[in-house]
Amino acid sequence: MKIDASTPQADMQKLYAAVVKREFLRGTPLNIKAFLRYAILFILFPGMIFGFYVGLAVTAAFCAVLLTLVLTDNTQWGMTATLSWLALGLLPTIFITWDTWRRAARTRALRMTAREPLPGTHTTTTAAHTTLKWRPKQNNGGTMRICSATVTAEEDGIYAFLLTINNYSGARLITDGPAGMCLVQSSGKKGENFQALLLYRLKSGTHELYWSLMADENPLTTLSRLN
Repeated sequence: MKIDASTPQADMQKLYAAVVKREFLRGTPLNIKAFLRYAILFILFPGMIFGFYVGLAVTAAFCAVLLTLVLTDNTQWGMTATLSWLALGLLPTIFITWDTWRRAARTRALRMTAREPLPGTHTTTTAAHTTLKWRPKQNNGGTMRICSATVTAEEDGIYAFLLTINNYSGARLITDGPAGMCLVQSSGKKGENFQALLLYRLKSGTHELYWSLMADENPLTTLSRLN
């Protein structure tokens, strides 16, 4: 879908809803490929819910008990212990499933909530294309950098922005939370130009948008408003 100044809000609303749905499904147990790994992990190693080292110790203790039962010819007890271990593994799996679904639903609700405008009047810093300035983020040793842009929403609706970072360092781009925002797609390898297409659900008024990046230098970054 091409986004420009003539793209109707009805199409933008449909695109936004589709991206939010896609992100929701990725973050739930319905994403079988990603979630199955965790399900198998906790079913076979239930102690891992307390952390890797605790889980490793619990697993080692169970293996020692099971080996003792087998060597002492207590096969029936060994079978009972194994079935109990697998049954125990279902408990953290059920909890993780519920917690993952709850988090995904909460994130979806936040994404569908329009951002409130800043109080008072402000000067807009973004035209069609604007160069953003990065600055060190407080209390992060200067390695975390942050930039911002003040944009005006003429009416309630979905607004698209293209963020371009030159000579990308490969660090993960961090947005200012999921509220009223979703990432459509991003592309770019280390050493190349990185681009992220972002959609924001904004209420009429002035808004300040933030992005963070782990970087030792300030990369040349531009923000383009598409609609």
